[in-house]
Amino acid sequence: MVALVLVVSALTAVPFVVAQQTDTEQASENTTGTESVAPGAQLSGIVAVGEAELDGEIEERAYGIRVARANRSDAKAAVVADQVNRTSERVADLEERREALEQARENGTLDEGEYRARVAALHAESRSAERMVNRTNRTASELPAETLDANGVDVTALRTLSERAANLTGPETAEIARSIAGEGVGQPARPDAPARGNDTAGNRTSAGPERGGGGDTTASTGGQGAERDNSTPGTNETTRPAAQG
Repeated sequence: MVALVLVVSALTAVPFVVAQQTDTEQASENTTGTESVAPGAQLSGIVAVGEAELDGEIEERAYGIRVARANRSDAKAAVVADQVNRTSERVADLEERREALEQARENGTLDEGEYRARVAALHAESRSAERMVNRTNRTASELPAETLDANGVDVTALRTLSERAANLTGPETAEIARSIAGEGVGQPARPDAPARGNDTAGNRTSAGPERGGGGDTTASTGGQGAERDNSTPGTNETTRPAAQG
């Protein structure tokens, strides 16, 4: 009878041990991405990501203003041509930096923590470049082909540039970026948004609204004259109390 009780007790304990081991393994998997990143390296990565997001937002707004102020198709095509040249140089620079990072990681001149921090920043810059290419492409699609040709805009080259930018932001780099700076890395930033790093794992706060999606976001601050006006009439008016009769 005693032997039977011992056997039953042992069988009852097995699921608990297995569950505990599974939880431990899961926790280990969740911390693998950041356990080799020194606090200083992670902080530098967070700062670099925030700067990249803000720079990207400023560039998109500036582009929107330039397009909106171009009153003719040929003027808009000239803006597109200029932006394509700028973004092409930027993508080429990002590709070179990514290759240099991989080489430095392989030959041991860059430790894993510093590598992950720099990849996070590179991912944020690459997402910004990808959005800029896509937005430029949308502008070009609304213009006559002969106008684009006259201003040196190669539509095929623009599509290739879009593919190159997209190749810089794969799931592996996205995961590394999340492990360094939290969710939503590479989304458009706002000057009034909470500081990057408040939403990292284990340190999440509810300060302020979340960052917007990857589409066109022309905010009212500094974005006057952009491609679209999303303001709602009367939203900034102060409601006056009714006069007493």
